[in-house]
Amino acid sequence: MLTLAPIFSDHAVLQRGKPIRIFGTADAASVTVRLGCRETTAAVRSDGKWTALLPPMTGTDPMLLYVTDGASTLVREDILLGEVWLCGGQSNMELVLRDSRDPEPALAECASLPIRLYHVGKRGFMDEQFYEEERRSCWQLPSADACQWWTAVGYHFAAELTKKLGCPVGLVECNCGGTSASAWISEEMLRSNAVGQAYLDDYARGMKGLTDEEACRNYLNYCEYQGAWQKRIDDLYREHPDMPWATALEICGENQYPGPPAPNNPLRPHGLYDTMLTRIAPYTLKGVLWYQGEADEIRPEGYAQLLTTLIRQWRRDFMDQELPFLIVQLPMHAYADNTEDRRWPVLRLAQEEVFRNVKNTGLAVILDCGEFNEIHPKEKRTPAHRLFLQAMERVYRHPTDNNTAPLVRGIVPEDGGIRVYFWHVDKGLELRGESGFEVCDAAGNWHPAQAEIVDVSLAVRSEAVPHPVGVRYAWVGYGEVTLFTREGMPAAPFCRMV
Repeated sequence: MLTLAPIFSDHAVLQRGKPIRIFGTADAASVTVRLGCRETTAAVRSDGKWTALLPPMTGTDPMLLYVTDGASTLVREDILLGEVWLCGGQSNMELVLRDSRDPEPALAECASLPIRLYHVGKRGFMDEQFYEEERRSCWQLPSADACQWWTAVGYHFAAELTKKLGCPVGLVECNCGGTSASAWISEEMLRSNAVGQAYLDDYARGMKGLTDEEACRNYLNYCEYQGAWQKRIDDLYREHPDMPWATALEICGENQYPGPPAPNNPLRPHGLYDTMLTRIAPYTLKGVLWYQGEADEIRPEGYAQLLTTLIRQWRRDFMDQELPFLIVQLPMHAYADNTEDRRWPVLRLAQEEVFRNVKNTGLAVILDCGEFNEIHPKEKRTPAHRLFLQAMERVYRHPTDNNTAPLVRGIVPEDGGIRVYFWHVDKGLELRGESGFEVCDAAGNWHPAQAEIVDVSLAVRSEAVPHPVGVRYAWVGYGEVTLFTREGMPAAPFCRMV
């Protein structure tokens, strides 16, 4: 039987200017694919799968996509060429437009913009319901009713992009709240390094002594419990928004999230890679928007290796070793009952490390976009805009002013303090407060310090530490953001030793 992958539905947006891969399954020896005036033939592999490659195309008119194996023909209508971006990550990428701050202007104009979205179904187990939902999936046209359920970050990014480039934008929404990066990497690649193996080991320990059927039942029982618990906690916080978390748990019971390890738990290692990512690869993309990291606070020191592995995996699966990844660095965040947690600074530094060391990546610094005691900041225009600036600079080569946050270039000890030098500060730095700076003494203890702008560098010193051996800024989960460019771009947090 001839099939097209479900992502090739009516109204699809295909990537302009790059070779276009069309794929599906067939019983025949070969299939012929025609898009507009371009046609190609692809052999069907022994597993029944085929992938056809069309040459790069440009154009603005809607086209028909034909696929035939000689016995049957499939037709898809209203196919556009444009810019296709995958929106990946967890809940802050998943957060929909209607739940973001001030969505009304966007919903009022969305129908006038050539933005379309394909939503990859979030199911952790490939059962009959999975395949039925996948068969019903399709590219959505923009309307207020549809766009309210689209990723807010993705939509605002696409709106800026289409206005700037004057072409359609296709969003492939492939994300899921609460997921570790390990959920989006294959088992094979997880086993290739110690960090990935640690996630697999956690899962194996949780499954010890259980059959798959027993573990699946445990997960379904968890879903029933957690659904009722979530309703109780939501109702409680609607009435008492300032209640301490510990008190809320005493009233509502234990929060069992993310549930027991099980083959049907979508948060398991390589779970969503198996059930989501492999269903859309190797669709031709322009790039990836990646907003994730919160769920990997359990192993912040290993996150750079984990994210690097994910990027290598996805570039292989999408058959594009140059595929751009634009990374959102985590903003300020802390819960009211855990303000001393220092894992998020380590995660932020890991995200910058990936940007510095992996080619064709970008870093959208949003340190100033966090909300205290709220892991889901509702203002999503700023993160989207900073992703847009990174895309303009690093993908489309259209430099704009103030497109990259200050990043540390190097440090030099001097006069009882440390001088910090930056990239991306041509128009100067600005301090909007005094807090956030620390220096380290020879014994490894950190002390609050004072910062002073000197030309386009920063002098940091403390009377308590005459000979500092390290300097850091914004090394907290949540705190005041004080260092910016004169145009208003926040500096990335840093921690450097002499």
